[in-house]
Amino acid sequence: MSIIPADEADRLEAVQRYEILDTPRDGAFDRIVRLASLVLDVPIAIVTIVDHDRIWFKAVEGLEGVEEIGRDPGLCASAILSDEIYVVQDAKIDPRTLANPLVAGEFGLRFYAAAPLHTADGYNLGTMCVIDREPRDLTDEQGRVLEDLAALVVDELELRLAARRQAQRATELNDDVVQALVLAKLRFQTEDRDAGLAAVDEALTASKRILSELVEDAPSFRRSA
Repeated sequence: MSIIPADEADRLEAVQRYEILDTPRDGAFDRIVRLASLVLDVPIAIVTIVDHDRIWFKAVEGLEGVEEIGRDPGLCASAILSDEIYVVQDAKIDPRTLANPLVAGEFGLRFYAAAPLHTADGYNLGTMCVIDREPRDLTDEQGRVLEDLAALVVDELELRLAARRQAQRATELNDDVVQALVLAKLRFQTEDRDAGLAAVDEALTASKRILSELVEDAPSFRRSA
């Protein structure tokens, strides 16, 4: 079975638009993995992003010194193939994971559960996953918690994307105002009063447009329900 999604090219474009790869660790995502470890009672929790040739860790709890692993073979690479939770109760007897180096090697992975980081437009960027070195089950309630934590990760990514777009849009609109004011100044300096007043009016109109468009974009900053 291939572990490459059918929409892989579009999915990787979605990964890139969030500008999350290779960014420093930060509190928002670190808090989510700490919460996952505590609430689900697992020693290791990770927010992963599946890149074209690697699985990159945005946030890690309980595992030091590891920032990424190869994509193949990778449990997270398999987990993004579906929108459902991916669970391995005992990796040593699960045919999907017998050859995985994290299972057969020194790390000794036995339990793995992951909820995909699913975007509103249908792409799985990576996972919110939890790991144990002992076999265990994942209850329905725990599965819902894992899905909620994955949704929180996506909410955070969406908020940051909206903020970047908002800032970029505000800069572009502000340039319109600045250009209009510069033109007005030139008109007044050349004693073309009517043209100067017209340029000032244009600047005021551009300012109103900025406020209107920023207000329209404001709902994108709200967290999804």
